[in-house]
Amino acid sequence: MKSVGYYPGCSLSGTAAEYDHSLRAAFGKMGIELQEVPDWVCCGASSAHAIDHQAAFVLAADTLIKARRGGIDRVLAPCAMCYQRLATAAHEMAADLQLARRTAEALGESPDLHPERVRPLSLLDLLAEWSDEDLKTAAVKPLKGLKVACYYGCLLLRPPKVTGAADAEAPRTMERIVGAIGAQPVRWSMATECCGASFAISRKSVVLRQCRRIYQAARSAGADLICLACPMCHSNLDLRQAEFARGEEPLPVLYLTQLLGLALGLSEEALGLAGHFVPVAPALAKVSA
Repeated sequence: MKSVGYYPGCSLSGTAAEYDHSLRAAFGKMGIELQEVPDWVCCGASSAHAIDHQAAFVLAADTLIKARRGGIDRVLAPCAMCYQRLATAAHEMAADLQLARRTAEALGESPDLHPERVRPLSLLDLLAEWSDEDLKTAAVKPLKGLKVACYYGCLLLRPPKVTGAADAEAPRTMERIVGAIGAQPVRWSMATECCGASFAISRKSVVLRQCRRIYQAARSAGADLICLACPMCHSNLDLRQAEFARGEEPLPVLYLTQLLGLALGLSEEALGLAGHFVPVAPALAKVSA
């Protein structure tokens, strides 16, 4: 069984528990063992990053150091914000080895621990290692008949100097994965646009406007659902859909791991599909049909 480090972060341990459940279930089916980083702490996310760069850096570096201490050299961070924070810290330490040494020493480790050598992975980074043939073979229940709008948002691929993404402005990784498990990715205009993120707290009107644009673009493209890999994006597009699409046809919002799990033959219960605000049954009925 293949093993990879795992950093669930605060969201997957709480409000995005269905993301965690579906990821563990799907990866277990795919033969990937998740080795949780011992004693991990919050990455700082929007709060620390917005007010104190050094605090945000140290929080993320602490997790990388704990991973390195535990013999983990690759860490999956499924939350896009967590991935962004860990990737940024790793990038800064790789660019300044003295910073890496000082950080390790300040956090109680040997300066020769080399936390900069830990590679943070997004969900897309890890799934991209699977070939189309591997995915097609694993998909015992292909999602034929399902049209999917693949939504990347801001943080999975940007900035390229941190994420290493070669296709940050015109990505196709999620479309390749979705296509390999039998669904049909649609062409649409909002795949990498921001949902408003944490402005949901301070300026909700901005988020409602942005999410409505994303929703309308996906509907216009003929999508049966939106697929994503970010708890913040999911919260804004699923939880707030009753506000920005009032009276219009609902559009389910699923995590990529949930779509993958369905194709792998896992149950809706195991994937946490009942935990969404927008019901997913109408979209899934199209697969059966």
